[in-house]
Amino acid sequence: MSEQLYIAIIELFIGIVIEGILLSMIFAFIANQTSEKQNKALQDEMSNIEVQNKFIYEQLKNDLTQTKDEIISQIKESEMRK
Repeated sequence: MSEQLYIAIIELFIGIVIEGILLSMIFAFIANQTSEKQNKALQDEMSNIEVQNKFIYEQLKNDLTQTKDEIISQIKESEMRK
């Protein structure tokens, strides 16, 4: 085999390796961007859920306080009637 054939094979191999490295870097970048977008969306959703949970908790707390006050007033009324 001639020297030019060896050089061509080596150049082809080096080109394939470089293209593989570049493609893997590009795919890694794209995967990283997608992952960051998903994480951001997940954080936003978790924040929304936390706000909703706080609101629901406050409503339940107020309802319990109201119910407790109503029960106490009913007990007092029944005590006064006796």
